[in-house]
Amino acid sequence: MKNLFAGLFFVLSAALLSAQCPVIPAPTSYTSQKTQFELKETVLVNFGDVPVNIQQHLEHMLLENYGLKLINANDKIPQITFREVDPVDHNDFYSIEVREQTVSVDYTSEAYCFYAVNSLFQLIENSGKSYFIRSGKLIDYPKFSWRGLHLDVSRHFFTVDEVKRYIDLMAFYKFNTFHWHLTDDQGWRIEIKQFPKLTETGAWRDSTVNKHYTTVPRTYTVEKYGGFYTQEQIKNVIKYAADRYITVVPEIEMPGHARAALSAYPELSCTGKRQGAEGLWGVFDDIYCSKKETIDFNKAVLDEVAALFPSPYIHIGGDEAPKERWKKCPDCQRVIRENGLKDEHELQSYFIRQIDAHLTSKGKKLIGWDEILEGGLSPNASVMSWRGFEGGIEAVKQGHAVVMSPGSHCYFDHYQSSHPNEPIAFGGFTPIEKVYAFDPVPPGLSEQESELILGAQANLWTEYIPDMKQLEYMVYPRALALSQVLWSVNKPSYEDFQQVLVDKHLPLLERKGVNYSKAMFYPQLTIVPGEKQSSSLSYQFNKPQNKLSYFYSEEINGKRILLKDSKNKAIDSLPVAGNFAKSFEKYPSEQDYTAHLSVFDGKNFLNYATFTYHIHAGLGLPVKFITPPNKRYAGKELTLVDGVIGRIPWNSSEWIGFDTSRIVLEMDLQEKKTVKSLGLRFLDDESSWIHVPENVEVQHSTDGKKWVSLQQKTQVKTQLEIQQSCRYLRFIITSKTQIPDGKPGAGHVPWTFMDEIIVLIE
Repeated sequence: MKNLFAGLFFVLSAALLSAQCPVIPAPTSYTSQKTQFELKETVLVNFGDVPVNIQQHLEHMLLENYGLKLINANDKIPQITFREVDPVDHNDFYSIEVREQTVSVDYTSEAYCFYAVNSLFQLIENSGKSYFIRSGKLIDYPKFSWRGLHLDVSRHFFTVDEVKRYIDLMAFYKFNTFHWHLTDDQGWRIEIKQFPKLTETGAWRDSTVNKHYTTVPRTYTVEKYGGFYTQEQIKNVIKYAADRYITVVPEIEMPGHARAALSAYPELSCTGKRQGAEGLWGVFDDIYCSKKETIDFNKAVLDEVAALFPSPYIHIGGDEAPKERWKKCPDCQRVIRENGLKDEHELQSYFIRQIDAHLTSKGKKLIGWDEILEGGLSPNASVMSWRGFEGGIEAVKQGHAVVMSPGSHCYFDHYQSSHPNEPIAFGGFTPIEKVYAFDPVPPGLSEQESELILGAQANLWTEYIPDMKQLEYMVYPRALALSQVLWSVNKPSYEDFQQVLVDKHLPLLERKGVNYSKAMFYPQLTIVPGEKQSSSLSYQFNKPQNKLSYFYSEEINGKRILLKDSKNKAIDSLPVAGNFAKSFEKYPSEQDYTAHLSVFDGKNFLNYATFTYHIHAGLGLPVKFITPPNKRYAGKELTLVDGVIGRIPWNSSEWIGFDTSRIVLEMDLQEKKTVKSLGLRFLDDESSWIHVPENVEVQHSTDGKKWVSLQQKTQVKTQLEIQQSCRYLRFIITSKTQIPDGKPGAGHVPWTFMDEIIVLIE
């Protein structure tokens, strides 16, 4: 497969040679000319005006990638001149002006000198004989001040060297905030000298769940797993990041996601029960007790954290804290009574306010996930909005600073393509083009409210990311799309971005040894409607624009179908000449149809992808959404009637999600038919707040106006026996009004996810 993508690279790069600026993120303005500045084996630079760490950074990049050496100009005329200048209108910026004989770099601060160096490096092109930079001028400054990437090291641990590599790649694309998620249920990763058991005990778990956490039955790898960073290592990473103008924001979770800490100090829980660090992913009832002793413990932990990290912000989590233990805990109930609190949500707000006041006294700012809004937001707190944009909107309207990080666009633990060969991920679907479409400032905010949005970040939760190779696969190239969103004042079109990405930056990532995802190049099989609806529903194969040879073959219920070539000869597989669509019309209902794609890379046939569709009488039939789905999980026009059975773990490109407790859908059978049975498929994933409905009512009609109830199911099953002649069907799906106590998301309306309405006709 490696040779395949090397060939694909060559073909796409040749086809997409760009006249655009090759810098990502794209600069504020860029003009180019026909002349160029030739780079010799040695380049004279006025090193005296370049900070030492930046000088070393540029020297290393040019030597490692292009074999070019930088020489201090001393009393000679430099070829590349760096100069610090004053900000314009109090705004920092940098500029690069390239002439035939010289390059001039102006910058307003060390950070902007560093950004200029990274852009200068990206401007270098190869003529085949030598390296050069096109003449022209670049002026640049960022759109947002918070440009972040997050890394969870609690679920899976990453070494200091791996964290530094993560920071190096961030820095190259002008990210400036590294959110380091250091504690969670599955491991405590930072040395706290006052509480040595946090790392002696809490940094290690005895087992780790295999496959996906929704797999039934669950199995575990029973072996000790973990690790932690000493305070000296923490300081080393902070210094390393600071040399690259990146602020490290630590996250110390509270009051939830505390099982690792409680494994070390169980007296800080509501029950006092001793439990190990958790080997399963999810949300757990055992959280910090809200008593004074626990709050004092967390204050003491944060004292050491605040002393270590220069960051003005400390993240305290605040998310996914079930209240089940608090409701039964005498200590928690006493705190509620003594402080005149309304309920456990206000108790969490009380907990956060104590921590906020303490951090403020240390000269630090508290930031937390949007759940810290519940029960009242602490006065000095900032909000990181992950459950969509709503929490961020509410926070700015209250006058608080916000970092947008919605799961819909910024969760890089989600799948990045619908390709069936994608490695296991947490769930969700966030392709690179969706990341690129992200705007951290939602519509409808005033100018003053918009200014409270500091920026955004992508989050990388590592339940299914056990090593650096998989980490890079999930982050790149999606991080480049996010860097455009957060930096570029004048963001190019996605097509222009893709062109520069393919032409310049994927080869750069290749040269850096980054195991980036090739999902954007995958050929896609998609369901398309025909003129006669279900009778001509077909799958369409969109072939990438390259010269590789693709072939397809077919199976019905696991048995290979012989195909006919141009001479009407039966053969096993046919070459794909270009984009084509193939109809399901000739295949009988209630069959599983499988299409196989393989590719010939010049030497071997490689199994590329397999797509399976369940053929039934409802394929392509019109479905009317009386209740619209949530915009984040709206699927496509045919998602409920495309024959694609949604995978577990779920990929939201195959499911439609509703965030309401009552859903009404209508289906038009196109003509009067006798329906034998209906199959409705729902997703059951309570850890993600997704619940199976409590009741499904099916109604029928001959005119679409007068409806008669056919059947109700109070215990939802996949198959509903109908045996009814009708033209229209209506589905009334009822879920719980709120998630019960003791379950993840307690108190919220549960999600309902559907993937297919299977119709069987007599």
